[in-house]
Amino acid sequence: MDETFAAALAAQGQQCPLRKQWVSLRLVDEFGDGRPYAGLTFQLVDTQGEQYDGVLDSDGYALVENMYCGPALVQLSKPYEGGVDTWYERLMVRESYALPITALQVAAEQTLRRPTEQPSPSPARGAREQAEFYRVEVRDLVEVTSHLPPASTILAPRPSAVLAANGAANASFGVALLPNRHHVLEVKALRAWRPLLSLTPEFSALDAYQLALFTTLAYADFGHVFKPGQEQPTYPQPGSIGHVLNARLAEIQTGAPNDEPGRFAKVDSYYPLLEEVPYSKRLEVVPYDPQRYTKDTERKQPWELHSLNHADTNTQAYISHDDRMILIGVRGTQENPPDLLRDIDAAQVLYKEGVGQAHHGFYDAFQAVKKFVTPYLANFFTGHKIVVCGHSLGGAIALLLAEWIRRDKKLKAEVLLYTYGAPRAGDRAFVEGASALVHHRIVNHNDPIPSVPTTWMDTDNRLLIPGAVALIGGATGPGALAFLAGVANLQGDPFQHHGHQHHFLPLTLGAQEETSVLWQPDCSGIEDAGCAYYGAKAGADMPDRAAFMKQLISIEQHFMTSYIPACHATLLRWKAASESATNTYLSAREARWLEREIAHYRENLEAWEAQARRRYEALGSDNRIGSVVQKRRELERALQRVQDEKERLPTTLGRIAQLSHQRIGKSELYGAQAANPLLDSLISRWLQHPRNQPSQTSLHARLPRDREITYA
Repeated sequence: MDETFAAALAAQGQQCPLRKQWVSLRLVDEFGDGRPYAGLTFQLVDTQGEQYDGVLDSDGYALVENMYCGPALVQLSKPYEGGVDTWYERLMVRESYALPITALQVAAEQTLRRPTEQPSPSPARGAREQAEFYRVEVRDLVEVTSHLPPASTILAPRPSAVLAANGAANASFGVALLPNRHHVLEVKALRAWRPLLSLTPEFSALDAYQLALFTTLAYADFGHVFKPGQEQPTYPQPGSIGHVLNARLAEIQTGAPNDEPGRFAKVDSYYPLLEEVPYSKRLEVVPYDPQRYTKDTERKQPWELHSLNHADTNTQAYISHDDRMILIGVRGTQENPPDLLRDIDAAQVLYKEGVGQAHHGFYDAFQAVKKFVTPYLANFFTGHKIVVCGHSLGGAIALLLAEWIRRDKKLKAEVLLYTYGAPRAGDRAFVEGASALVHHRIVNHNDPIPSVPTTWMDTDNRLLIPGAVALIGGATGPGALAFLAGVANLQGDPFQHHGHQHHFLPLTLGAQEETSVLWQPDCSGIEDAGCAYYGAKAGADMPDRAAFMKQLISIEQHFMTSYIPACHATLLRWKAASESATNTYLSAREARWLEREIAHYRENLEAWEAQARRRYEALGSDNRIGSVVQKRRELERALQRVQDEKERLPTTLGRIAQLSHQRIGKSELYGAQAANPLLDSLISRWLQHPRNQPSQTSLHARLPRDREITYA
């Protein structure tokens, strides 16, 4: 057909110009409705370059008469002038990377996508109106397209490219319309996905799971491909930062569940809960348009602006934003971590951005991320919430970063921090100074890294083996909880944990029945379990610290491949519990199991305490031998630690009792999103993914058999 158009128009062009033609058009949304485009200004340019301005009527229709013969190009490039959402105005006037948003773009962003299984009424409307029917995108009708999604490869029928090329004189863009014909143009809804988040200070299972995925994204490359001759970079690498943000969330093709991002770095088949939003409210990757963006603050390529890979400190991070939040993800260490091996022994340094002191290695890495984040905040912060997340060492860096942002008097930002398996980063003064920072600290059962840095690694190992380790877990227990009874922090560990701990604990209730609980045990024996356990397994002689740390970092429970399943299981477990008859965090069986474990733990502590007192008495009271005096002091501190731990156990038991009676509601599950009227439909869509089906979920996501229900 394009060849026929070209031949006919060439012949017509030799006989013209005659000014006796007309063209009409109607813009409709994906449901065949023209009202969303009512009142938009358009330009029609004919073959002689004459421009005809007009306004679409209340049903998206316009007629232009007395035109020169031949095809005409319709354009809708008038800038947006306000009245819908101030967010668009902010995007258009920001100091760096201001976006050329048109009124058409805003109108298309307010329309909804038609479900793929629902027939489109637009072709039928075109037939009724005896019109040429085409499907178009905003980018077809506007002049600047670098900030818009790439052209769809599946949209059809499309307007003729040949007709456009042989159409209006001196016109470089627009959709070609046939002379003396009516046209119905269905404009593709300009929509995007973004992660559904609560963003409230209160902990929610939703945010814990969603941010676990986006924390993992910090381990990925940006994944861009930009070869000579390409107009725009592409992001084809699945799981990369650019692919998730730009090629998946920002590009809705069919809208099918498998279009959603299901890979984050190397973690596969876990899907976030997504909401569909106007395209301009997605997590943004700035446009690549060097001819348009020429300021000094606009010199960076998108992958340079949004991601950091700092070789000197082995630190990696990324940053993006939407209309709600600025999201910062910080990577932990890789398998062979030179930063960890180099810095685990580092002294504390002054935390100049606040109060107290911080771990030297973490502080150096924080400085690199701070330098990366500062210009981004200057360019894009407009009162957003700032969400920081990190895993392992990245969690420690994220803590220092979040506290710096919270203290910034110019920003006055509300900061939310989620960390996963993070070690201690600062001293007591730092922790107290950062007490106003909202920090939810997720700790996986048996992850050793949250227990470091710790000074027990330097103690005389004869205190450690045998008897110093009190293992929790009899026949029914997990068999891995441990407590270095008093040996941990014998010298007074200067590093402290910040934030509200949420500890993921698997429960083995029977031979083939496991469940789980996410709770706040409040006893250090459970928190320090992983590091102490693997320290005890290392042998009678304390290993070289660097080698030991390398061993710890490779423990499976520390990887995000363990944290994501734990958060996923918690979300499904809480959902199932909230829909059950009793809808409490713990069943009676689980509560009894935990109570027995705590009783067993107390017995181990008391047994160690009795042994330590005998050793203390055997040392005698001779103060003339320095080594004897030192050992007595160490044992005194150890015994005090045991006493302190025993005094915390009633609180732990109280929390077990509370969880067995406390009900799980939608607000605990989904936070502020509990009030979202679309929540049920969003969850229903998410449950379509195979890993969320009851038959494929992990045992830890399930309720005990005495109260098991389905997830649907």
